[in-house]
Formats: sequence, C-alpha cells, structure tokens
Amino acid sequence: TMVTDERGAGFAAIGFARASGRPAAVVVTSGTAVANLLPATVEAAADRVPLLLLTADRPAELRDTGANQTVAQVGMLGPLRWFK
Repeated sequence: TMVTDERGAGFAAIGFARASGRPAAVVVTSGTAVANLLPATVEAAADRVPLLLLTADRPAELRDTGANQTVAQVGMLGPLRWFK
C-alpha cells in the first residue's frame, strides 16, 4: 500500500502487522521523513509489533554538518536493532 505521508505510513504498517501477524516495512527518504516515523516506532516498540524501517541517509561526510535532510537517525531511534 502506498501512503503519501510518512507518519500515516508508519501507523498503516502497524495496522498491517497487527492484522496479518507478519512484520511490516516502511520505506522513507532521509531527514524529517525519518523523524515522522518516530511516533509509530514508539508505539510498535511498546506493543512489540514487528516493524521494519527502511530509510535513506545522506553521505557520511554530510553528517553532523547541518546539511539539509540530515538527522542523527541512530540517536533519534535509539535502542532499536540496526542493519547496515
């Protein structure tokens, strides 16, 4: 299902995961798109709903420089399992 808003996409994925009993994936770009997934991520973690976040990131040399669309994804999403 395609959803045009990142926050809504996160909650739609939670609904899919709950209804199907299978993990759900959400694909977003970098920066604020990742930040918009935070509320759904918190709910999924609290309720132990399997949610896979596939996010883009800016090149390493642009991190911590204030460049457009860069956020500290690892710091923001905290104690989740990361795959690189």
